[in-house]
Amino acid sequence: MAALSNLKQCPPFFALADPSFGANHIPELDNYPRIHVKGELHNSSAQRFYGGQGFVPVHEGVLKRIIRTFFEGGFWDSLAETRSEKTREQAPWLGKTGDYISQLLGIATTLKLKVLPHTHDLSAERIAQYVETRDWIDSDSTTQTLITCIAWRPLSVTEIVIGCRQGLCFWIVDNTMILGRTNSPSQFFKHPENLPITSMQWNKLGNLLATASIGDRSIIIWQPDSGLMEPLKRLGPPGSLLKWSPGNDWLFAGTVDRVFRVWNCHNHWTTERWTCGNGGHVQTACWSPCGRFLLFVSTTEPILYRLQFVQQTLLKSTKDEKEVLPIADLNACSADENRSLIGGPVQQLAWDPRGNYLVITFKSTNHIAVFRTFITKYDLQISPAYYLSGEIAAEHPSFVCFQPLYKEDERSIVTIAWSSGRIQYYAFD
Repeated sequence: MAALSNLKQCPPFFALADPSFGANHIPELDNYPRIHVKGELHNSSAQRFYGGQGFVPVHEGVLKRIIRTFFEGGFWDSLAETRSEKTREQAPWLGKTGDYISQLLGIATTLKLKVLPHTHDLSAERIAQYVETRDWIDSDSTTQTLITCIAWRPLSVTEIVIGCRQGLCFWIVDNTMILGRTNSPSQFFKHPENLPITSMQWNKLGNLLATASIGDRSIIIWQPDSGLMEPLKRLGPPGSLLKWSPGNDWLFAGTVDRVFRVWNCHNHWTTERWTCGNGGHVQTACWSPCGRFLLFVSTTEPILYRLQFVQQTLLKSTKDEKEVLPIADLNACSADENRSLIGGPVQQLAWDPRGNYLVITFKSTNHIAVFRTFITKYDLQISPAYYLSGEIAAEHPSFVCFQPLYKEDERSIVTIAWSSGRIQYYAFD
């Protein structure tokens, strides 16, 4: 079993994109933008144009405003409008009616929590236990914690979807627009139970979007173009993590408990049920580029596990073939002579599109571990390669991801969002 103790240090990142370092210079990164998120936020223009400024305000009655809010935002937004100060001033009886309705709903919610305790306390602190972004709860702005996940739509260069507490927001990002930005999403879908979206994944074709919420047992499959949705229902704990296989064959679904499932997308959404051996829940998972192997780590032990798939069927010929196998020990160890640690509880896994490198980040240590992987049809081999560090010791990776490859001769490039707000790129051989 591979271990972190054999990792070697990689040259500092800031040297890799500097031509003066000769062999360490990577021409592919010369055209990448230099981004510092905190700097961009401070330097952004304070003058904004909003679409509503182009219209003359029109006076509307209280009932008309509440009805309009209902059709635009749904029941909960209309109830909030009914209880607003503006409504109380214009029609006090409507405000009191809204208070009574809210009290009745509160009683119903209390009864629901006794029957379904997993729906309790969907606060930012609870959501932070299941997101893959490190220290997400410590975002500079409270409005940032309303966003839980973001994903570009496959086969589209302008559409991005944002998962948040209110639902799914679809935005069209078009650089040819005069204003350069839009003020409202092109589409907005709410969760059927009015719950926050905590995980989402597009399929390869970009026509299906899977979402999960830590307050709902069902996995919802959306068809954004037609506005349709299909819940995948099973008894058990709510979903927390989704990962679609590269070939659209399987959908991994982690839960807030030790149970996780793998859905067969081509066989009427049948599912295989698995459990983490030592309790806890699956913190992060990733598929191999070929879709034959699934790697995951639980929250109770820093061990990397492997689950194998072959020819659209889970291996069932022998007991050993169906077992979840440990392949790497990720317990914390000393990384260098300064005795800085690497390893421990895992935060995120990312596998490069060529299947040659596996990147691992951790919850409590600041280095990034890189393993080499070798994939055959029936086997996966993994060995320690090196570790990556930030420019300063206190800098830690918040999120990592690989960019898609569109050419045969392209190098795999990982994008790293550091806690300092710096965006860094690293190219693999």
